[in-house]
Amino acid sequence: MVVDLTKALFQSRTRTALLKAVLCDNVSDSLSGLARRTGLSQHAVAVEVKNLAGAGLVSVESIGSADVVRSNREHPAVGPLVQLLAVAASTSPRHDDSAVKESLAYFGAPLRTRRRRQHFKLETTLAKGLAAAKRDPTVLKSLTLVLLKNRSALNWSVLKEEARRLKLKHELEEVVELAADVSGRAEMKAHVADLKDARRKTTSFLIDDSLRTALQATLPGSGRLSLAATKAAAAERERLQRMSVADRALLALDLGERLSAFRRAQDERI
Repeated sequence: MVVDLTKALFQSRTRTALLKAVLCDNVSDSLSGLARRTGLSQHAVAVEVKNLAGAGLVSVESIGSADVVRSNREHPAVGPLVQLLAVAASTSPRHDDSAVKESLAYFGAPLRTRRRRQHFKLETTLAKGLAAAKRDPTVLKSLTLVLLKNRSALNWSVLKEEARRLKLKHELEEVVELAADVSGRAEMKAHVADLKDARRKTTSFLIDDSLRTALQATLPGSGRLSLAATKAAAAERERLQRMSVADRALLALDLGERLSAFRRAQDERI
């Protein structure tokens, strides 16, 4: 069995990603920029940068309104760490996501692949797509669109079991909530409510308004509603779902009376 050296040595995916970016690739960027580059949440990046700065491996400089992070090349451990990460990269198992991407394309993802071919069933494709999205943040948008396009054909129990098997249940929850938010289909969240862990404070994907807007623009009829309007519609659906049957009946009665009053006013004008 081939073991990923970076996982064995560092344990933290966030730390490994930042060390590779800042030390190996010699990237100097803001916290938000590093988050976009690595596909991590800005909060997770900020916490790890604080740890690395405390160890003297990186420096943080305030430039304008941004805190720019760069490597401290004078630290004696930087050279050995770069060499260690290079060795780990050369011996780590390679992930070929081409079959997953081809399956996502088969189920409707706007991905550029050599072919659109179903290598896996829908639920397996989505579960494997979660892992691919963690390695390649550009897959996240396509994964969310496939989930929305095929939601009525999904076996949610099978999908959740596949995600649990791959230890990606939290990632599935994040993607489903993203899909529900951008589409205004708040009821989708009920399918993954049992996956929610209140103790979990970090996220696996960088999900911001730019991604939500890009997703919304891809959905059919997306030009009719703004992102804010979609969020408001989702919130209203959740409010209605929480109402009791009696309250819903009273609301319907009230709306019916208002509609009748409006029609009478229109008739009087005519």
